Amino acid sequence: MKKILGVILVLLLAVSFLAACGAEKPAEFTLSSVTILPSAPVVNDTITISTTIVNVGSQKGNCDVSLIINGYTDSKSIGSLAKEESADVSFTYIVTTEGSYTATVSTPNDTKSKSFTVRSGEDNVTVVLPVWYVGDSWVYDCSYENPEGTLKQGDVELTVTVTGEESVGEEEGITEASYHLNGTFVPEAARDSTTAGMTLALHIGQADIFNSIANIQFMKQCSAIKELPGLPACIMWAYTPALSWPPEGTWNFTKHTVAGGGMVDETVNRQGKVLGLESITVPAGTFSCYHIVEYDPASPDTYTYEHWFNTTGVKSDVKMIDRDTWDGAETRVLVSYSVS
Repeated sequence: MKKILGVILVLLLAVSFLAACGAEKPAEFTLSSVTILPSAPVVNDTITISTTIVNVGSQKGNCDVSLIINGYTDSKSIGSLAKEESADVSFTYIVTTEGSYTATVSTPNDTKSKSFTVRSGEDNVTVVLPVWYVGDSWVYDCSYENPEGTLKQGDVELTVTVTGEESVGEEEGITEASYHLNGTFVPEAARDSTTAGMTLALHIGQADIFNSIANIQFMKQCSAIKELPGLPACIMWAYTPALSWPPEGTWNFTKHTVAGGGMVDETVNRQGKVLGLESITVPAGTFSCYHIVEYDPASPDTYTYEHWFNTTGVKSDVKMIDRDTWDGAETRVLVSYSVS
């Protein structure tokens, strides 16, 4: 009997040992979103297809990464990556004909794709920096979601109008010559803000907005809060280095938020990049737009802010999704516009 009990004990210990060893997850490789540069390629351009591979498993491992573009294939082998270690991967490809393409990058565990359009070299024109004039205006239909994704408020009309220009230093946080715009929400936008574990229900009726004349990017935005008269919520952007035009590659910046007379005072790091040139349809029409995203550098696949910018007819955003400023998300789509 003792021998039988001893055998059973040994077997139990062996099973426990094997279970503990087996709990260690083998190497597993995930991919970040795919980026195409240049974002608006023309025939005979050499494009670069980039992504980041991350080992989310517990064990070290090697990984083969493959690329497929409209029948063309390529692959690369990535050396041993430890747990949570990452590596940047890029491929190059010469686009020889105009049309629609899809670049698909794969590991044994994950696949990411990015579609893009190649234009004829004959229509390769310089992307001119949009110029705004006093009186230019854009009307957006806005909707607001709670953090869990349910609709909080819809059918809010936002009218944004250029009212003038500001020199460096005329406003706190204005470090570049900027356009000054005014935004009016009808009815007031209902937004929630959670600070120190307490959620405040707020209403926004007016906003002062400042965009750089050199690159059209945000410099400052102050929202008037009905419940906190005289204490607007202000955000200031600082880009290092300053952005060029048209936007390309990846850029770094900070967002400094001050609200409630200093009750909220925080700075976060963000990165931005152009995902590509996309055709997007909104109530105002169909437009070719730069799809620009922003994100926390620690979570590059979780976009805190997205906007689709048209450089020609609209000369501004056609669509915007903001998941960063308030609780939940704000979506704006262009309804009409009037520009010089």
